[in-house]
Amino acid sequence: MITDDLLLRYARPGPRYTSYPTVPAWTEDPPDPWLHEGLAQLDGAVSVYVHIPFCKEQCSFCGCNMVVSGLQRVGDRYLDVLQKQLETLPLPGRRLPAVRLHLGGGTPTWLSPAQLRRLFSLIRARFLVLPGAEVGVEVDPDVTTDEHLHVLAELGVTRISLGVQSLDPDVLARVRRPQQGRRVAELLDLARSFDMSGLNLDLMYGLPGQSPARFARTLDEVVAMGPDRIALFGYAHVPWLKPHQRSLGEGELPTPLQRAQLYRLAQRRLAGAGYRPIGLDHFARVDDALAMGANDGTLRRDFMGYTDRPAAPLIGLGMSAISELPDRFLQQRSKLGSWYKAIERGLPQLERGRMLTADDKLRAFVIERIMCTLKLSFDEVEQRFGLKMQDHFRSELDRLAPLERDGLVLRTEAGLQVPEDARILVRRVAQVFDAYLGGSSEGLRFSQAV
Repeated sequence: MITDDLLLRYARPGPRYTSYPTVPAWTEDPPDPWLHEGLAQLDGAVSVYVHIPFCKEQCSFCGCNMVVSGLQRVGDRYLDVLQKQLETLPLPGRRLPAVRLHLGGGTPTWLSPAQLRRLFSLIRARFLVLPGAEVGVEVDPDVTTDEHLHVLAELGVTRISLGVQSLDPDVLARVRRPQQGRRVAELLDLARSFDMSGLNLDLMYGLPGQSPARFARTLDEVVAMGPDRIALFGYAHVPWLKPHQRSLGEGELPTPLQRAQLYRLAQRRLAGAGYRPIGLDHFARVDDALAMGANDGTLRRDFMGYTDRPAAPLIGLGMSAISELPDRFLQQRSKLGSWYKAIERGLPQLERGRMLTADDKLRAFVIERIMCTLKLSFDEVEQRFGLKMQDHFRSELDRLAPLERDGLVLRTEAGLQVPEDARILVRRVAQVFDAYLGGSSEGLRFSQAV
């Protein structure tokens, strides 16, 4: 039984990998041949991520790499530079097959419908989007028009993810996010009319002014809209990394215990409404592909989030985008001006990179299995990597002992299992296998684990 005392004890500081299977130490300013060599080795289908950094305004909770702009011509220049990046991308073949395409941000629908048409044309000039591919776009309900959605449907988009965060007027006012629940529902209905599936709403807990009663009302409103998926993220208050978050005073935010109570409230409400918990922070209807992937053990997590699709190398395009190739992680320049300069002048476009060792790949697999399925089969690891779990991870398994005593994980001769009531703390179990933390986050500053 995970008590409130245990939640408080494990709530902070949080593990460093809030989004990725594992985060090795990066190399700053890696040479561009790392990208060229990695792409040249590709053989088969890939996933493609395109980062569109622009937003109409900045919400005070935002932790994304984004740029505020109200000038549409800024989007034209971005597409010009993206076109040059795509044209010079050293792919093995003119058009590489893609099984997954995702536009993230920022706000991809900040682009006009005409700019979206041009963007898809640029992408399809270098990638062959295969039949049955998942084509997803992140959407801000406040800036997305019906015409946007009509155009996205014509372009072959199969799912959208709406950044909602909250439907409480007081909370929305405090975080400077204009939004109407009615518009969210309208976009969902319109997307369904185009036969889009896997429709997702992003929600956030831990925002200023959120009480259990207020949050329960938001959850009820969301459930009534009937999305296929709900992503429930904890607000990460990191003003030392995101200075604009200083406008949210510490005293306005829920305490770690209150955050945990909000999360548990959401778990109960969503389970009662027929949503299955997925990994750490997602929920899906039982007939959704993510829920079925969780049931049959095919659920995965990569830089784009949870997916039921088979593993495929990920090519990241645009400012700050990350590529996840079989033996390396590579990130584009994360400042718009430096990314422009790099692509336009033929300068190094990579900001950070990591060549993955065999141990990195092993640990990424272990962490991903724990984060996606809440369990780890020792036999599966041993057969896949040709090692003895008890020997290779002896010190890590020893460090699990306090977590076992506290009920965060159950250990048997066959493997590990995180109990359902400890799902909220699954990162604490996965953290033990992160070689770059040494099993501890002591002295490091990250967001809260809960």
